[in-house]
Amino acid sequence: MNVVAQLLQATEAIVQLLREPIEKEKRDIIIEQVEQLLEKREQLLQQLPTTLTEEEKQLGKQLLALDREANGLLRQFKQHIQQDLKQIKQTKEAVDRYDDLYDSLAIDGMFYDKRR
Repeated sequence: MNVVAQLLQATEAIVQLLREPIEKEKRDIIIEQVEQLLEKREQLLQQLPTTLTEEEKQLGKQLLALDREANGLLRQFKQHIQQDLKQIKQTKEAVDRYDDLYDSLAIDGMFYDKRR
């Protein structure tokens, strides 16, 4: 299999992974798989020959279209992660504010007994 076909295959695998709905519990696994595929693509891009045959040029056109789709899907995935991080941060801040309300009430004081 030539380098362009391998690049196309790796890009298709990335797109396939990102098209499916990703559960939060499985997100780390998906991230690892995408990283591995991106590393594989990087290595294949370095092996890409300078002159291409007509067949490789046709595969290259398909590759460019898939690459655009993969970039869009990766951006969406990143936005979902950023939204989740923002939500976690807001939740943490709300919990901290709630805890701070009761921290200020722990002031040393005196108890006056009005009974004689």
